[in-house]
Amino acid sequence: MNKSLLTKEQLDFFKETGYIIIDDIFEQEYASKFLRAIRRHADDNFAAIINPDRDDSLKKVDTRPKSDLTMEEIGETSQMCRDVISNKKIVSMLREIQQNDVVCLSSQIIFKEAYSSYSAQAWLPHQDNRYIDNENGQYLTANWFLRDTDPDNGGIYIYPGTHKLPLLPAPDRKSYREDPGEAPGRECMVPEEFLDKKLDIVTKAGSVVIMHGNCIHGSYANESSRSRPWYSTCYITKGEYYNVGKSSKRREISFE
Repeated sequence: MNKSLLTKEQLDFFKETGYIIIDDIFEQEYASKFLRAIRRHADDNFAAIINPDRDDSLKKVDTRPKSDLTMEEIGETSQMCRDVISNKKIVSMLREIQQNDVVCLSSQIIFKEAYSSYSAQAWLPHQDNRYIDNENGQYLTANWFLRDTDPDNGGIYIYPGTHKLPLLPAPDRKSYREDPGEAPGRECMVPEEFLDKKLDIVTKAGSVVIMHGNCIHGSYANESSRSRPWYSTCYITKGEYYNVGKSSKRREISFE
């Protein structure tokens, strides 16, 4: 039997709140190396990149404006992304939380680069699972902060306990490569009983926030001189329904 990586207290905390912060899964040195690699593929606006683990995503002209990038560098970056997706500690923790096997569906790098066109991007309160539409609430995200984060540089906030809610009504809203200045996120109404529970997430570089897909959360604009990049990897219990999506083009990645 594999040794548990999460304590009973951590598992109970996740069940109660819908999120958990795990420190030191990745060393800060590796976070810096990863960030240097993936920044090579950013466009002039530092727009988000969906599925950088796939070579094809990094070959696209709009995400690869620098003509001196080589195929070797593209392959190196996508492999680093795949290594994060399949990180044994993260996958094991997700399996413990779900009490079941999981598969990865997609990933996304959001730079939130200081002074860029997207630095003012502030996500509206939303449930990530609304993009997946899994009625069984089997969707999870693992969000790796590549630098220290807080509200000033565009950190996230959550409403603990909202993961126990079903999927809430949320209108369609462009949430990938939206026009600079537009607020992304399929906004949902936060029930009144949760409004006073809003919690700002403050983390150090290298921390991973695992979040239930139904947990309502959003983010602040980056009004500082510090960038707030994170790499978000998305998982679901194996065999569960998910929406493939036009932009995300989700597809299953299984693990040993």
